[in-house]
Amino acid sequence: MFYKIVRFGFINTKQIPFIMKKIIALFVLMLGVSFTASAQKKAVAKPAQTKEQRAQAAEIQKGAQADTKALNEFVKLSDDQMVSFRGLFEYKYRNLAEGLSDERKKALAETIEMKINATLTPDQVTKLSQNPTLLNQLTGKK
Repeated sequence: MFYKIVRFGFINTKQIPFIMKKIIALFVLMLGVSFTASAQKKAVAKPAQTKEQRAQAAEIQKGAQADTKALNEFVKLSDDQMVSFRGLFEYKYRNLAEGLSDERKKALAETIEMKINATLTPDQVTKLSQNPTLLNQLTGKK
Protein backbone atom coordinates (compact mmCIF):
# COMPACT_ATOMS: atom_id res chain seq x y z
CA MET A 1 0.00 0.00 0.00
CA PHE A 2 2.86 2.31 0.82
CA TYR A 3 4.32 1.80 -2.64
CA LYS A 4 1.00 2.69 -4.32
CA ILE A 5 1.10 6.05 -2.55
CA VAL A 6 4.66 6.60 -3.75
CA ARG A 7 3.81 5.50 -7.28
CA PHE A 8 0.98 8.00 -7.61
CA GLY A 9 3.25 10.78 -6.46
CA PHE A 10 1.80 11.61 -3.08
CA ILE A 11 5.14 11.06 -1.33
CA ASN A 12 8.54 11.98 -2.66
CA THR A 13 10.83 8.92 -2.95
CA LYS A 14 13.58 10.77 -1.09
CA GLN A 15 11.37 10.95 2.01
CA ILE A 16 10.77 7.17 2.27
CA PRO A 17 13.73 6.39 4.62
CA PHE A 18 12.78 9.32 6.86
CA ILE A 19 9.14 8.17 7.07
CA MET A 20 10.18 4.56 7.74
CA LYS A 21 12.41 5.71 10.61
CA LYS A 22 9.48 7.58 12.13
CA ILE A 23 7.20 4.55 11.78
CA ILE A 24 9.77 2.30 13.48
CA ALA A 25 10.36 4.85 16.25
CA LEU A 26 6.61 5.15 16.82
CA PHE A 27 6.28 1.35 16.98
CA VAL A 28 9.12 1.07 19.53
CA LEU A 29 7.61 3.85 21.63
CA MET A 30 4.20 2.18 21.56
CA LEU A 31 5.75 -1.14 22.55
CA GLY A 32 7.65 0.48 25.46
CA VAL A 33 4.53 2.18 26.79
CA SER A 34 2.53 -1.05 26.65
CA PHE A 35 5.25 -2.96 28.58
CA THR A 36 5.46 -0.23 31.19
CA ALA A 37 1.70 -0.14 31.62
CA SER A 38 1.48 -3.90 32.11
CA ALA A 39 4.38 -3.94 34.59
CA GLN A 40 2.59 -1.81 37.17
CA LYS A 41 2.07 -3.56 40.48
CA LYS A 42 -1.47 -4.23 41.47
CA ALA A 43 -2.17 -3.50 45.12
CA VAL A 44 -3.67 -6.49 46.86
CA ALA A 45 -5.71 -5.71 49.92
CA LYS A 46 -5.03 -7.89 52.93
CA PRO A 47 -8.09 -9.67 54.19
CA ALA A 48 -9.18 -8.31 57.53
CA GLN A 49 -8.84 -10.68 60.43
CA THR A 50 -12.02 -11.53 62.20
CA LYS A 51 -12.32 -11.54 65.97
CA GLU A 52 -12.37 -15.32 65.90
CA GLN A 53 -9.08 -15.48 63.99
CA ARG A 54 -7.45 -12.99 66.34
CA ALA A 55 -8.68 -14.96 69.36
CA GLN A 56 -7.34 -18.19 67.85
CA ALA A 57 -3.96 -16.55 67.15
CA ALA A 58 -3.82 -15.27 70.74
CA GLU A 59 -4.68 -18.73 72.04
CA ILE A 60 -1.90 -20.25 69.92
CA GLN A 61 0.60 -17.71 71.27
CA LYS A 62 -0.55 -18.31 74.83
CA GLY A 63 -0.26 -22.10 74.53
CA ALA A 64 3.18 -21.90 72.92
CA GLN A 65 4.38 -19.53 75.62
CA ALA A 66 3.05 -21.82 78.38
CA ASP A 67 4.77 -24.89 76.90
CA THR A 68 8.04 -23.01 76.45
CA LYS A 69 7.85 -21.75 80.04
CA ALA A 70 7.13 -25.25 81.39
CA LEU A 71 10.07 -26.70 79.46
CA ASN A 72 12.35 -23.86 80.57
CA GLU A 73 11.42 -24.37 84.23
CA PHE A 74 12.26 -28.07 84.07
CA VAL A 75 15.27 -27.89 81.74
CA LYS A 76 17.13 -24.59 81.58
CA LEU A 77 17.10 -23.38 77.97
CA SER A 78 19.34 -20.92 76.17
CA ASP A 79 17.85 -17.92 74.37
CA ASP A 80 18.22 -19.60 70.98
CA GLN A 81 16.48 -22.70 72.26
CA MET A 82 13.66 -20.57 73.69
CA VAL A 83 13.05 -18.99 70.28
CA SER A 84 13.19 -22.38 68.54
CA PHE A 85 10.79 -24.00 70.97
CA ARG A 86 8.33 -21.13 70.87
CA GLY A 87 8.18 -21.50 67.07
CA LEU A 88 7.82 -25.28 67.39
CA PHE A 89 4.99 -25.04 69.88
CA GLU A 90 3.20 -22.40 67.78
CA TYR A 91 3.42 -24.87 64.90
CA LYS A 92 1.97 -27.57 67.15
CA TYR A 93 -0.99 -25.49 68.31
CA ARG A 94 -1.68 -24.16 64.81
CA ASN A 95 -1.90 -27.72 63.48
CA LEU A 96 -3.96 -28.96 66.41
CA ALA A 97 -6.45 -26.12 65.85
CA GLU A 98 -7.21 -27.52 62.39
CA GLY A 99 -9.00 -30.53 63.85
CA LEU A 100 -6.70 -33.36 62.79
CA SER A 101 -7.56 -37.06 62.82
CA ASP A 102 -6.04 -39.33 65.48
CA GLU A 103 -3.44 -40.67 63.05
CA ARG A 104 -2.35 -37.17 62.10
CA LYS A 105 -2.18 -36.16 65.76
CA LYS A 106 0.07 -39.14 66.51
CA ALA A 107 2.32 -38.26 63.57
CA LEU A 108 2.45 -34.63 64.72
CA ALA A 109 3.35 -35.73 68.28
CA GLU A 110 6.15 -37.96 66.98
CA THR A 111 7.48 -35.16 64.79
CA ILE A 112 7.47 -32.70 67.68
CA GLU A 113 9.17 -35.21 69.97
CA MET A 114 11.93 -35.76 67.39
CA LYS A 115 12.41 -32.01 67.00
CA ILE A 116 12.58 -31.56 70.77
CA ASN A 117 15.21 -34.30 71.05
CA ALA A 118 17.19 -32.81 68.17
CA THR A 119 17.19 -29.31 69.68
CA LEU A 120 18.07 -30.20 73.26
CA THR A 121 21.52 -31.25 74.45
CA PRO A 122 21.99 -34.92 75.48
CA ASP A 123 21.91 -34.00 79.19
CA GLN A 124 18.67 -32.09 78.71
CA VAL A 125 17.14 -34.99 76.75
CA THR A 126 17.89 -37.48 79.53
CA LYS A 127 16.46 -35.12 82.14
CA LEU A 128 13.30 -34.55 80.06
CA SER A 129 12.85 -38.28 79.41
CA GLN A 130 12.64 -38.80 83.18
CA ASN A 131 9.47 -36.66 83.25
CA PRO A 132 7.02 -38.37 80.85
CA THR A 133 4.05 -36.21 81.87
CA LEU A 134 5.84 -33.04 80.77
CA LEU A 135 7.02 -34.73 77.58
CA ASN A 136 3.46 -35.84 76.78
CA GLN A 137 2.19 -32.31 77.46
CA LEU A 138 4.81 -30.80 75.14
CA THR A 139 4.28 -33.27 72.31
CA GLY A 140 0.51 -33.34 72.55
CA LYS A 141 0.26 -37.06 73.34
CA LYS A 142 -2.57 -38.19 75.55
